[in-house]
Amino acid sequence: MDLNLIKLIFLCFAIIVGITSFLIHFDENYLPIFLRRSFRHGKYAEKTSHKIVEKFEVPKRYFSHFYLFAAPLSTTVLLLCIYRYFYLGNLPEVIFTILDFLFNSSRKALVTSEQTITAITMITIQCWKRLYETHCVSVYSDAKMNISHYIVGFIHYIGTITCIIGESSGFVKGSDYDFHWSKLNSICIISAVFFLLSSYEQLKTNFILAHLRKNEKGVVVTKSYKIPNGRLFQYITAPLQLTEIIMYFTLTIILWQSSSFYYIFIWVLVNQTETAISSHRWYKKTFKNYPNHRKIYIPFLI
Repeated sequence: MDLNLIKLIFLCFAIIVGITSFLIHFDENYLPIFLRRSFRHGKYAEKTSHKIVEKFEVPKRYFSHFYLFAAPLSTTVLLLCIYRYFYLGNLPEVIFTILDFLFNSSRKALVTSEQTITAITMITIQCWKRLYETHCVSVYSDAKMNISHYIVGFIHYIGTITCIIGESSGFVKGSDYDFHWSKLNSICIISAVFFLLSSYEQLKTNFILAHLRKNEKGVVVTKSYKIPNGRLFQYITAPLQLTEIIMYFTLTIILWQSSSFYYIFIWVLVNQTETAISSHRWYKKTFKNYPNHRKIYIPFLI
């Protein structure tokens, strides 16, 4: 039986994060320190020392490395799609080999060329925007994360980008890949618009967080945490996580025929939900004057 590595990897990621998150939020005192220290990071990182785990920690600002990798990768795949669909170019055999390895050799063309172009364009815009944010906007603290988080970040973008083309017309041998703008339906267009709006809101959120650590002249004066205000922060604690979920949900709608991209979305939903809950609990515990009306990541509901 052919094995779809993408489905397996991201389902395992979702299960591991989901179970660990549940155990930590249920009663983390029952969990060993090495697990808590490995799992939790950033502002809500485990404070108890563990000499072995500490040897496998890297600065959280290394998150910026993901986009130094993902932005060129997504751009390369976008150019491959343009070459394939608009110029009817022949793809290198290694592309088919890699996709057969990740998605299995019996994969089928389930996604149209129009959907593929739309999705890869969206993720390319997002990767370059995140590269700008992480290098020119964000002000990082001295927090650290386990190297496993660092590795998973690269796997996430490899999986997401390859998943867009893994079951797409033109990237499966023998599949028809004629491209016509007229076949781009309204659902696909509306989803792309919501993706871009969410990406823009994420950018504005990062500006708010960065300004908390700068003075009026834009000079960084502190790395401590403060209560953010404005825009979605008026209603929820985790706008970054909400917008991330919305973006991947819209990609799932665009690629609704794909049998694999749902697993990417499940992983993003579980991971971002865990991050949002941890962040909300940390803010409420740290700041006694934290607004009681703020929900976790869905305004007025959750």
